[in-house]
Amino acid sequence: MGDSFHNFLKQLGESISEEELRSLAAACQDVIPNEERERIHKQRELFEYMEKMGKLSADDLSYLEHALEKICRPDLVTQIMDYKQSLPDKETKNKEISGPARKYKAMNEETGQVPDDVISGLAKLELAPPPTHKRKDNR
Repeated sequence: MGDSFHNFLKQLGESISEEELRSLAAACQDVIPNEERERIHKQRELFEYMEKMGKLSADDLSYLEHALEKICRPDLVTQIMDYKQSLPDKETKNKEISGPARKYKAMNEETGQVPDDVISGLAKLELAPPPTHKRKDNR
C-alpha cells in the first residue's frame, strides 16, 4: 500500500503550483514552524514533513484535506476522497467523507451546484449569543 500512497501523493503534488505550495505550507503553520516552511521548496518535501509530524499517512489524509480546503483547491480534495474510496475497507480508518469536504463530492459537475440537503446539513452551526453588556472604555 505504501507505494500506491506515495504514487498518489506524487500525482497530487504535480497539481500544486509553487505559489500554492507556499500557501499550503502556510495553511499548515500549526504543524510547520516558519523556519521549516522556508526550507520546503517541493511538494514532496511538504508531504514528507507532514508524514514525519504524524499529520499525513496512508490511512489518514484528513489534515491534508483540510489544508487543501484552506487554499481553495476543492478539485484536489475530491481527488483525495476518490483515492480513499478506492482503498479496501481495512486500509483506511478515515474513509468516510467528513464535514465541509462532503460538498465537493456532492457537487454536480455540470452545473456546479451543491444539493440543498448537503448545504442545509453544513449550515446548522450555532453561534454564541451576543454580549449582554458593553465593555468599559479604559482610556
